[in-house]
Amino acid sequence: MKKEVLFMMDSLTCGGAEKSMVSLLPLLDYDKVNVTLLLFARGGVFEMYVPDQVKIVKLCLPSDIKMKMSLLRYSFQIRKNKFIGKKEHLAETYWKCVEDSLPNYKDSFDVAIAYQQGFPSYYVANKIVAKKKIAWVNADLQKAGYSSVFNSKIYGKYDNVVGVSDAVSEFLVSQKYVEDESKVVTVYDILNTELIRSMSKADGFTDDFDGIRLLTVGRMVPPKAYDLAVMAAEELKTRGYKFRWSFVGDGSDRPMVEKMIVDRRLEGYVELLGEKPNPYPYMAACDIYVQTSRFEGFGLTVTEARLLGKAEVCTNFPAAYNQIVDGENGIICEMDPKSIADKIEMLMTNKELKEHLETTVQKEVNNTAETESAKVRTMLS
Repeated sequence: MKKEVLFMMDSLTCGGAEKSMVSLLPLLDYDKVNVTLLLFARGGVFEMYVPDQVKIVKLCLPSDIKMKMSLLRYSFQIRKNKFIGKKEHLAETYWKCVEDSLPNYKDSFDVAIAYQQGFPSYYVANKIVAKKKIAWVNADLQKAGYSSVFNSKIYGKYDNVVGVSDAVSEFLVSQKYVEDESKVVTVYDILNTELIRSMSKADGFTDDFDGIRLLTVGRMVPPKAYDLAVMAAEELKTRGYKFRWSFVGDGSDRPMVEKMIVDRRLEGYVELLGEKPNPYPYMAACDIYVQTSRFEGFGLTVTEARLLGKAEVCTNFPAAYNQIVDGENGIICEMDPKSIADKIEMLMTNKELKEHLETTVQKEVNNTAETESAKVRTMLS
């Protein structure tokens, strides 16, 4: 008899966790499992990559007076927290306000997996009936603003807690987000190598710019630190380089980024391409890939750029060292505009170093589709 397996996420919009999800799903053995994907919101661009065997379901919240009162309480609590200076992640605030208004999910499962921290983890822990529960963590919870006191109680209800990098797994234990170290498992984000290389052959840049192309891919949100990228671009412009830095992604920080570009007179130097379901043609065509994040759980785009043979500059968030040996297969810099600009300049001017990095990454073999999916299948058995 097939096992009934549930995965839960907020949505399948563009993002590393979402991309990892749609890379994992095709690798499951559907002769052995029936899979339901429960989403808080539908319509994400990555839904098109979900296998036909997977049943996609939208979580429908109650519409009764109790739920409406809970949502009003949430709205009030956000304002109150801001007024008194209480720092609390919005997902925690939301859950504390609505938990009592949410009934248990109608179906039960053999295995239930919360594939993101925050609401999916809280919902699976408290509202899903399953014989086994697994939680995925793909971010630095402390820097993202999640409380260790609150979340340790949540993760205590899980059989396993998965970190997407060694740094995340070690952090979960050292910072007391998970009390029982034996529960923690590391499963790296999965990449479908053949699919990415195939998708990279589609149309990308359409202009005839003949300078140095820089590229950054990711949601425009504070952890991705696009402000540092814009300030680094200003530094490179001051130094007289001919370049165009393209940002692929969208999000809450876009108005701030647009204003910074205008204020620093970087039109023509920095361009915003918006959200792209397929960023790989742009990666394949750039000269240098740059990741300016303040923190990452893993840094999937860093891996993807290397997969496409790119020399890259990456800020020194802990998980970067899971992937990059500085000077061998990439360049690691400090989290400040001058350091980012210095390292980009190094690759602009040192042809031998750039070629060395490109040659090295072209020899790398990414076998996460085999190794990491095998770990997941073991947990599902």
